Amino acid sequence: MVRELQSSIVEKSVTVVDLLAKTSGRLTQSEIAATTGFNKSSTHRILSILMGQDLVTYDERDRSYSVGPKLISWARAAWEKMDLSLIEDQDLAELSEETGMNVAVSVLSEHTVTFIKTRIPHPYRLAVKTGGQSELHNTAAGKVFLAHMTTEAVDTFFAQAELEKFTETTLTTPDALRADMADIRERGYAISDREEFYQVVGLAAPILDYDQRILAALSIWIPLRVASFEELLDQSGKLVGMADRISARFGQMT
Repeated sequence: MVRELQSSIVEKSVTVVDLLAKTSGRLTQSEIAATTGFNKSSTHRILSILMGQDLVTYDERDRSYSVGPKLISWARAAWEKMDLSLIEDQDLAELSEETGMNVAVSVLSEHTVTFIKTRIPHPYRLAVKTGGQSELHNTAAGKVFLAHMTTEAVDTFFAQAELEKFTETTLTTPDALRADMADIRERGYAISDREEFYQVVGLAAPILDYDQRILAALSIWIPLRVASFEELLDQSGKLVGMADRISARFGQMT
Protein backbone atom coordinates (compact mmCIF):
# COMPACT_ATOMS: atom_id res chain seq x y z
CA MET A 1 0.00 0.00 0.00
CA VAL A 2 2.82 2.40 0.91
CA ARG A 3 4.64 1.55 -2.31
CA GLU A 4 1.48 2.21 -4.35
CA LEU A 5 1.01 5.58 -2.61
CA GLN A 6 4.62 6.55 -3.29
CA SER A 7 4.25 5.51 -6.92
CA SER A 8 1.13 7.66 -7.22
CA ILE A 9 2.93 10.67 -5.75
CA VAL A 10 5.85 10.22 -8.14
CA GLU A 11 3.55 9.93 -11.16
CA LYS A 12 1.57 13.01 -10.15
CA SER A 13 4.76 14.95 -9.50
CA VAL A 14 6.07 14.09 -12.94
CA THR A 15 2.75 15.16 -14.47
CA VAL A 16 2.91 18.55 -12.75
CA VAL A 17 6.57 19.15 -13.65
CA ASP A 18 5.90 18.15 -17.26
CA LEU A 19 2.93 20.54 -17.42
CA LEU A 20 4.94 23.46 -16.06
CA ALA A 21 7.89 22.73 -18.36
CA LYS A 22 5.65 22.71 -21.43
CA THR A 23 3.72 25.84 -20.45
CA SER A 24 4.78 29.29 -21.56
CA GLY A 25 4.83 31.48 -18.46
CA ARG A 26 3.45 30.43 -15.08
CA LEU A 27 0.35 28.64 -13.79
CA THR A 28 -1.72 29.05 -10.64
CA GLN A 29 -2.61 26.12 -8.40
CA SER A 30 -6.18 26.21 -9.73
CA GLU A 31 -4.96 26.08 -13.33
CA ILE A 32 -2.66 23.15 -12.53
CA ALA A 33 -5.48 21.27 -10.80
CA ALA A 34 -7.89 21.92 -13.67
CA THR A 35 -5.41 20.79 -16.32
CA THR A 36 -4.20 17.66 -14.51
CA GLY A 37 -7.54 16.67 -13.02
CA PHE A 38 -6.01 16.40 -9.54
CA ASN A 39 -8.08 17.63 -6.60
CA LYS A 40 -7.09 20.79 -4.73
CA SER A 41 -5.49 19.10 -1.72
CA SER A 42 -3.50 16.65 -3.87
CA THR A 43 -2.28 19.48 -6.10
CA HIS A 44 -1.21 21.54 -3.10
CA ARG A 45 0.67 18.57 -1.62
CA ILE A 46 2.48 17.80 -4.87
CA LEU A 47 3.47 21.44 -5.34
CA SER A 48 4.78 21.60 -1.77
CA ILE A 49 6.93 18.51 -2.36
CA LEU A 50 8.29 19.88 -5.64
CA MET A 51 9.02 23.29 -4.11
CA GLY A 52 10.90 21.58 -1.29
CA GLN A 53 13.16 19.94 -3.89
CA ASP A 54 13.64 23.17 -5.93
CA LEU A 55 11.85 21.59 -8.88
CA VAL A 56 9.13 24.24 -8.77
CA THR A 57 9.23 27.91 -7.75
CA TYR A 58 6.37 30.05 -6.43
CA ASP A 59 5.77 33.69 -7.30
CA GLU A 60 3.86 35.46 -4.54
CA ARG A 61 2.99 38.41 -6.80
CA ASP A 62 0.42 36.46 -8.81
CA ARG A 63 0.40 33.23 -6.77
CA SER A 64 1.73 31.20 -9.66
CA TYR A 65 4.22 28.39 -10.20
CA SER A 66 6.97 27.71 -12.73
CA VAL A 67 9.85 25.26 -13.17
CA GLY A 68 12.55 25.55 -10.50
CA PRO A 69 16.33 25.86 -10.56
CA LYS A 70 16.98 22.15 -10.08
CA LEU A 71 15.03 21.27 -13.21
CA ILE A 72 17.01 23.87 -15.12
CA SER A 73 20.25 22.38 -13.81
CA TRP A 74 19.10 18.94 -14.97
CA ALA A 75 18.44 20.36 -18.43
CA ARG A 76 21.95 21.81 -18.48
CA ALA A 77 23.45 18.48 -17.35
CA ALA A 78 21.63 16.61 -20.11
CA TRP A 79 22.78 19.23 -22.61
CA GLU A 80 26.42 18.87 -21.56
CA LYS A 81 26.23 15.08 -21.88
CA MET A 82 25.08 15.54 -25.48
CA ASP A 83 28.41 17.29 -26.21
CA LEU A 84 26.55 20.50 -26.93
CA SER A 85 28.88 22.26 -24.52
CA LEU A 86 30.69 23.42 -27.66
CA ILE A 87 27.91 26.01 -27.81
CA GLU A 88 29.34 28.59 -25.44
CA ASP A 89 27.72 31.33 -23.37
CA GLN A 90 29.97 33.77 -25.19
CA ASP A 91 28.31 32.80 -28.49
CA LEU A 92 24.93 33.90 -27.17
CA ALA A 93 26.37 37.06 -25.62
CA GLU A 94 28.10 38.02 -28.86
CA LEU A 95 25.04 37.37 -31.03
CA SER A 96 22.80 39.28 -28.65
CA GLU A 97 25.17 42.24 -28.57
CA GLU A 98 25.58 42.31 -32.36
CA THR A 99 21.87 42.01 -33.14
CA GLY A 100 20.27 43.68 -30.13
CA MET A 101 17.95 40.67 -29.86
CA ASN A 102 17.16 37.97 -27.32
CA VAL A 103 19.01 34.73 -28.06
CA ALA A 104 18.24 31.08 -27.28
CA VAL A 105 19.55 27.59 -27.97
CA SER A 106 17.09 24.71 -28.02
CA VAL A 107 17.08 20.95 -28.58
CA LEU A 108 14.39 18.58 -29.80
CA SER A 109 12.37 16.79 -27.10
CA GLU A 110 9.93 14.45 -28.84
CA HIS A 111 7.32 16.82 -30.27
CA THR A 112 8.51 19.96 -28.49
CA VAL A 113 11.67 22.03 -28.23
CA THR A 114 13.46 22.49 -24.91
CA PHE A 115 15.42 25.70 -24.37
CA ILE A 116 18.79 24.86 -22.82
CA LYS A 117 20.44 28.27 -23.01
CA THR A 118 18.94 31.75 -23.16
CA ARG A 119 20.11 35.33 -23.09
CA ILE A 120 17.17 37.70 -22.68
CA PRO A 121 17.97 41.41 -22.41
CA HIS A 122 14.40 42.22 -23.50
CA PRO A 123 12.06 40.03 -21.39
CA TYR A 124 8.53 39.08 -22.38
CA ARG A 125 6.38 37.72 -19.58
CA LEU A 126 4.90 34.73 -21.42
CA ALA A 127 8.04 33.63 -23.24
CA VAL A 128 9.79 30.45 -22.11
CA LYS A 129 13.12 30.59 -20.32
CA THR A 130 15.93 28.10 -19.81
CA GLY A 131 14.43 24.67 -19.16
CA GLY A 132 11.08 25.57 -20.70
CA GLN A 133 9.47 24.00 -23.74
CA SER A 134 7.51 25.21 -26.77
CA GLU A 135 5.64 23.63 -29.66
CA LEU A 136 7.26 22.74 -32.96
CA HIS A 137 4.69 24.18 -35.36
CA ASN A 138 4.49 27.76 -34.05
CA THR A 139 8.08 28.66 -33.13
CA ALA A 140 11.04 29.42 -35.37
CA ALA A 141 13.17 26.92 -33.45
CA GLY A 142 10.53 24.23 -33.73
CA LYS A 143 10.07 24.73 -37.45
CA VAL A 144 13.83 24.50 -38.00
CA PHE A 145 13.73 21.03 -36.46
CA LEU A 146 10.73 20.06 -38.59
CA ALA A 147 12.53 21.26 -41.73
CA HIS A 148 15.49 18.99 -40.97
CA MET A 149 13.57 15.86 -39.96
CA THR A 150 13.32 12.79 -42.16
CA THR A 151 10.14 12.34 -44.19
CA GLU A 152 9.10 9.52 -41.88
CA ALA A 153 9.60 11.63 -38.76
CA VAL A 154 7.58 14.50 -40.24
CA ASP A 155 4.76 12.13 -41.20
CA THR A 156 4.71 10.76 -37.65
CA PHE A 157 4.62 14.26 -36.22
CA PHE A 158 1.65 15.29 -38.35
CA ALA A 159 -0.17 12.07 -37.49
CA GLN A 160 0.17 12.74 -33.76
CA ALA A 161 0.33 16.52 -33.31
CA GLU A 162 -2.72 18.69 -32.67
CA LEU A 163 -1.34 21.81 -34.43
CA GLU A 164 -3.15 24.16 -32.09
CA LYS A 165 -3.89 27.68 -33.34
CA PHE A 166 -2.18 30.11 -30.95
CA THR A 167 -2.65 33.30 -33.00
CA GLU A 168 -4.11 34.35 -36.34
CA THR A 169 -0.78 33.68 -38.06
CA THR A 170 -0.12 30.19 -36.63
CA LEU A 171 0.26 27.56 -39.35
CA THR A 172 -2.14 24.75 -38.50
CA THR A 173 -2.22 22.45 -41.54
CA PRO A 174 0.38 19.94 -42.74
CA ASP A 175 0.33 21.46 -46.24
CA ALA A 176 1.09 24.97 -44.95
CA LEU A 177 3.86 23.69 -42.70
CA ARG A 178 5.41 21.52 -45.42
CA ALA A 179 5.56 24.55 -47.72
CA ASP A 180 7.14 26.59 -44.93
CA MET A 181 9.65 23.81 -44.26
CA ALA A 182 10.74 23.89 -47.91
CA ASP A 183 11.26 27.65 -47.65
CA ILE A 184 13.28 27.17 -44.46
CA ARG A 185 15.65 24.71 -46.12
CA GLU A 186 16.14 27.05 -49.08
CA ARG A 187 16.45 30.22 -46.98
CA GLY A 188 18.63 28.72 -44.26
CA TYR A 189 16.53 29.89 -41.32
CA ALA A 190 12.97 29.76 -39.99
CA ILE A 191 10.59 32.62 -39.26
CA SER A 192 7.91 32.92 -36.61
CA ASP A 193 5.85 36.04 -37.32
CA ARG A 194 3.63 36.36 -34.22
CA GLU A 195 2.78 32.66 -34.48
CA GLU A 196 3.19 31.81 -30.79
CA PHE A 197 2.48 35.20 -29.21
CA TYR A 198 0.88 38.24 -30.83
CA GLN A 199 3.69 40.53 -29.71
CA VAL A 200 6.75 38.36 -30.43
CA VAL A 201 8.66 37.63 -33.65
CA GLY A 202 11.63 35.31 -34.07
CA LEU A 203 14.13 33.63 -36.37
CA ALA A 204 16.04 30.37 -35.94
CA ALA A 205 18.89 28.66 -37.77
CA PRO A 206 20.10 25.06 -37.45
CA ILE A 207 23.28 23.96 -35.72
CA LEU A 208 24.45 20.92 -37.67
CA ASP A 209 26.98 18.17 -37.09
CA TYR A 210 29.59 16.83 -39.53
CA ASP A 211 26.91 14.73 -41.26
CA GLN A 212 24.53 17.69 -41.68
CA ARG A 213 22.20 16.37 -38.97
CA ILE A 214 20.56 18.98 -36.80
CA LEU A 215 21.82 19.08 -33.21
CA ALA A 216 20.20 22.25 -31.95
CA ALA A 217 18.49 25.45 -33.04
CA LEU A 218 19.93 28.92 -32.52
CA SER A 219 17.23 31.58 -32.24
CA ILE A 220 16.91 35.33 -32.04
CA TRP A 221 13.60 36.88 -31.04
CA ILE A 222 12.18 40.16 -29.84
CA PRO A 223 8.96 41.69 -28.49
CA LEU A 224 7.48 44.06 -31.07
CA ARG A 225 7.50 46.85 -28.50
CA VAL A 226 11.31 46.78 -28.76
CA ALA A 227 11.92 46.25 -32.48
CA SER A 228 9.94 45.65 -35.67
CA PHE A 229 9.71 42.45 -37.68
CA GLU A 230 11.75 44.12 -40.45
CA GLU A 231 14.49 45.02 -37.96
CA LEU A 232 14.58 41.39 -36.85
CA LEU A 233 14.86 40.17 -40.44
CA ASP A 234 17.80 42.51 -40.99
CA GLN A 235 19.74 40.40 -38.45
CA SER A 236 19.19 37.07 -40.24
CA GLY A 237 22.69 37.09 -41.75
CA LYS A 238 24.31 37.43 -38.35
CA LEU A 239 22.14 34.62 -36.97
CA VAL A 240 23.02 32.23 -39.80
CA GLY A 241 26.68 33.24 -39.59
CA MET A 242 26.86 32.39 -35.89
CA ALA A 243 25.00 29.11 -36.41
CA ASP A 244 27.44 28.15 -39.18
CA ARG A 245 30.39 29.10 -36.98
CA ILE A 246 29.14 26.88 -34.17
CA SER A 247 28.34 24.05 -36.60
CA ALA A 248 31.94 24.10 -37.80
CA ARG A 249 33.07 23.10 -34.30
CA PHE A 250 31.03 19.92 -34.50
CA GLY A 251 32.43 19.22 -37.95
CA GLN A 252 35.90 19.20 -36.40
CA MET A 253 34.89 16.34 -34.12
CA THR A 254 35.25 13.69 -36.84
